[in-house]
Amino acid sequence: MRKIFLACPYSHADERVVHERFLACNEVAATIVESGNVVFSQVSMSHPINLAFKTIDPSEVGKLWAPVDAHFMESMEELIILDVDGWDRSSGIEREIEFFESRGRRVSLWSQASEEFVTETAPA
Repeated sequence: MRKIFLACPYSHADERVVHERFLACNEVAATIVESGNVVFSQVSMSHPINLAFKTIDPSEVGKLWAPVDAHFMESMEELIILDVDGWDRSSGIEREIEFFESRGRRVSLWSQASEEFVTETAPA
């Protein structure tokens, strides 16, 4: 059983893009769980909470989550990055890559690793 930290860019000026990223993370996290592996999807967890913040400036949300992320990253064996538009410009993903690489842990892009999570369906 693999223990995966799922990363995805989050912040964007267009709220629809943020929501689409949230939904995409949920789809990938579901695929990983269905394949019998463990996943922590930071965006899946944080997005609903972010919507409840009353006093946090949206530009500061990443800094708020950084120590929470660090706790979960320590528990996970590898990083998979959902490589949607903007992933390569995300400071949060940059921090996550650095964390996993500095510990010799696997870092993959979802577009390259997704075939590893195909589940076989039982015949009807």
